[in-house]
Amino acid sequence: MSLIRVEQVGSNTLERAEKLLAGIPDGMNRAVKSAMTRAVSHLRTNSSKEIRKAYAISAGALRSEQNIKTKYTYHPGEGVSAQVLFSGCKIPLYRYNGTTPQQPTQDKSHPVTAVIQGHWRRTYPGVSAAGHQLASTSPVRFDGGFIARMQSGHIGIFERTGGMTADGSDAIKEIMGSSVPQMLGKEEVQESLVNGAMQKFDERLDHEVAAILNGWR
Repeated sequence: MSLIRVEQVGSNTLERAEKLLAGIPDGMNRAVKSAMTRAVSHLRTNSSKEIRKAYAISAGALRSEQNIKTKYTYHPGEGVSAQVLFSGCKIPLYRYNGTTPQQPTQDKSHPVTAVIQGHWRRTYPGVSAAGHQLASTSPVRFDGGFIARMQSGHIGIFERTGGMTADGSDAIKEIMGSSVPQMLGKEEVQESLVNGAMQKFDERLDHEVAAILNGWR
């Protein structure tokens, strides 16, 4: 989780907007709220692009995990103070591009004996799964990893831990990739994204002021 604060952003633009909307009830608050919504949308889009420069993950797989929240306060005559929070859990490695196989697949050529629900049984292991995170690398095969579908329907790359579950089966854990804050990397990168979003805020604020003035007139 990463928190970035941006203080008194766009004060010149805000000062101009305050003068133009001075006679319109709640006009300034409406303009700031709408402009900030657009700025956050801009931030989401650019952070996704920044991540996909380095990581082999689609926008769709990333969007389902990405969590960017913004809090802001507006003080007449002072400006806007914004806090941007990047958070989110680690993304399953299965969701990155290049994962094989895509569905649970058994290796019929190498039967093994394993403990299943407390009993030794002859079964077929899953085909070794391959996956990676970085766009600059090729998928790596995990000799002990395999694709499995959970009862919930969730599919992922799993590996055995060496332990046992309550019903006597082999315990497994999912292999995970990085979280959004981890993929965004250094704080300087995040600050650059936030500053870009605040520039968008300035642009949108001018637009929102014009829209409110036209509607008022």
